[in-house]
Amino acid sequence: MSSKKRHLLPFRSPAVLILWADALFEAVLAAACFVLASNLAGWFDLPRATFWVLGGALALASAGLGWMAWQRAIGWLPGIATANAATGAALWALAPFAWGGFSPEGRWLASAVANACLLIGLTQWLAWRRP
Repeated sequence: MSSKKRHLLPFRSPAVLILWADALFEAVLAAACFVLASNLAGWFDLPRATFWVLGGALALASAGLGWMAWQRAIGWLPGIATANAATGAALWALAPFAWGGFSPEGRWLASAVANACLLIGLTQWLAWRRP
């Protein structure tokens, strides 16, 4: 059986596309953690190594999401959507406790990442409901 007929979902289905978008988002965050570790450490008042570890975890997540998108494994989408929404909610829930320690850049970035996680989680949930 050819690889094109192996999958029931088309490559451009909303569920597969949002997996690719999430993989790209995680890859961009990972690259930013590696390249801007010193800046991020100053913005968030955390050790530089924290962002290297976070970048490695995000790179692994990106690779896993890319593999799932390639395999069109949308069965994991509700769990991934929940994880993204929980990450965004946790960032917003914890931000007030650390807000004073963040620089203006850190506040902006924390808000942007939290909102992006919530938006990706919502989009994944909607895409899963309509593969």
